[in-house]
Amino acid sequence: GKVIYTAPILGTILPGITRKSIIELARDLGYQVEERKISVKELLQANEVFCTGTAVGISDVGSVTYKNKCVKFKTGAGTVTQKLYDLITGIHTGLLEDKKGWIVKID
Repeated sequence: GKVIYTAPILGTILPGITRKSIIELARDLGYQVEERKISVKELLQANEVFCTGTAVGISDVGSVTYKNKCVKFKTGAGTVTQKLYDLITGIHTGLLEDKKGWIVKID
């Protein structure tokens, strides 16, 4: 389905503005975003995995290796990650309208 799971803001997960923005954009695209603990088993069964952060924005994860088992995930064109990347980058660069008031012009 159209569900994105993200770990809750605990421990090493910070309440960053990029994370918040990606969650908001995902919901705008019709995705249900659930914040909860994610087991290794669930992670290894995911179709896609991405990370967010101030420096990277949003970046897909190509693979995860756990107990000598390497699992590869969808990356690149046509992925949810790419859609979200295109949206947030378009807003940052002015190619897409900022309907959220995130960009502030400084004179």
